[in-house]
Amino acid sequence: MYSRNLILFFCYIFLVSFLFSRGENIGFCLDVKGFVQRDGKIRNGVLRKGDPIYNGDKIITGSNGFISYAFIHERTSAKIFENSVVKINTNMKNIGSFSKLALFGGKVVIQSEEMEEEPFTIWSPSSTCKFQNGHIIIEYKNELLYDNNSYCLFTVLNGVSEVRNNISGNIMYVKKGRSVVSTMNGKFLELETFRNSNEIQKTLMIKENVK
Repeated sequence: MYSRNLILFFCYIFLVSFLFSRGENIGFCLDVKGFVQRDGKIRNGVLRKGDPIYNGDKIITGSNGFISYAFIHERTSAKIFENSVVKINTNMKNIGSFSKLALFGGKVVIQSEEMEEEPFTIWSPSSTCKFQNGHIIIEYKNELLYDNNSYCLFTVLNGVSEVRNNISGNIMYVKKGRSVVSTMNGKFLELETFRNSNEIQKTLMIKENVK
């Protein structure tokens, strides 16, 4: 009986160690408002202020949801707004950590500082964005607004961002104060920086009619 309990104990320790090695704590919540939940290997359910963020967590915000969090291993912070779905991954290496955020819908704001090695990467169905030491707003619209395609809007508040369209492979470098739309049919459109997303739709329609 003692031997059996000892074996079960070591199996439990091994299982816990294995799970936590695959779900390392990479950040923590600075602020949470409204409905925000996570789907991960370590924890599932509602997220609250002060909770850890684990590698591979998928974060979902409701219609009134908002969350801001900071990464532990790099000077990067993120804000996720309502009706958003993101997944967070960090690769740990000897020379540093390299984080990626997949945006499946909604709006995020990322700010990074003192990144000297690999850039921070944001992936969406239409585009891949890389930047270092910058501040950027990314909004993925999963709706039929332009040419019957969804699109991703990038607005650079500080620094320079490399935006690659995943469909065409074309690359654009977006500077401070500029906005670019990357569509699911491989197109780029440079825009004025708008506060109201409805203005983006109007501008896209005008540009299409002019062609």
